[in-house]
Amino acid sequence: MPEEKHEEKLKEKSKILDKVVMGAIIGGAIGSVLGASIAPKKGVETRNEIKEIALNAKEKSFSFFHKFTHLFRKKDK
Repeated sequence: MPEEKHEEKLKEKSKILDKVVMGAIIGGAIGSVLGASIAPKKGVETRNEIKEIALNAKEKSFSFFHKFTHLFRKKDK
């Protein structure tokens, strides 16, 4: 019985953690795009900057999420 409760708590923490990480990633992406779109530049420059920021954010978020989940899973063992 205690092991089942422990597993349930770990699953619940994992779900919460996933939501927090995804919220941070999405928030960062939205903030980057808004910041770039408000900047006083030509349309082509702004679009190129948004594209570059989005690609960087995607790479960093996947890397961060992978490292974070690896550490979290390592603690569970």
